[in-house]
Amino acid sequence: MNASPNKDGERLMKAETRLENIEVAVTRMEEKLDKWHGNYISRVEINEMLRARDERLERIEKERLANRQLYPGWISSLIAFAALLVAWFHNK
Repeated sequence: MNASPNKDGERLMKAETRLENIEVAVTRMEEKLDKWHGNYISRVEINEMLRARDERLERIEKERLANRQLYPGWISSLIAFAALLVAWFHNK
């Protein structure tokens, strides 16, 4: 009916070994989870980063548009300067 004490001891040792292996595995999983959680960025932080990026992109686009609007003024100034040089050399 009962197994021999020797076999009970062997079973107990096997169970203890398995339990120790499970404990080591759980400890490793907890360490990995702690590392992952330490590197985790919350949704609020991501939203703030994306909002700041979008604002910078809008500002850059506005500056680019403002610079493009200056091109005709610069071109007309260069044409006027060239006409002034031609007139000055023509009158000499």
